[in-house]
Amino acid sequence: MAESLVGEVASWLGTPAAQGMPASDRCVLFIIAERANKTTRRMLWHRGDRREDGTKITLTETLLIRTGLGTRGLSEALQRLAARGIEVRVQIDTDSLGRPVFARRGHAVDYRLPPLPASVELPPAPKDRSRSDRSQTGR
Repeated sequence: MAESLVGEVASWLGTPAAQGMPASDRCVLFIIAERANKTTRRMLWHRGDRREDGTKITLTETLLIRTGLGTRGLSEALQRLAARGIEVRVQIDTDSLGRPVFARRGHAVDYRLPPLPASVELPPAPKDRSRSDRSQTGR
């Protein structure tokens, strides 16, 4: 357990860079920090992380169980974190289109707590058509 990393996340969440971050994203960061090695910052698998039949569970399954999110909810939280410049998934390859690959058959996703940014530039929000926009189109 990396108490210092949990403390780092807790302190960072009080900064303007974390403003407006959903609770699910915060929870994902806390779970990764709690399970991470202090030096490498990689999330570790623990001996007790097993199913009832004794088989090992993946780190992704651990995040699903600990956060209470579904597969889609976790995926969205990871994408929102990446959009903030906090890519917690460890890239293992690049596909033919140059996109990062985080997992493949026989290799589950690994996670690490990256250095937390002092500030973030969020992607622009989707444009919402307001009444003033509609009046300009002649409606």
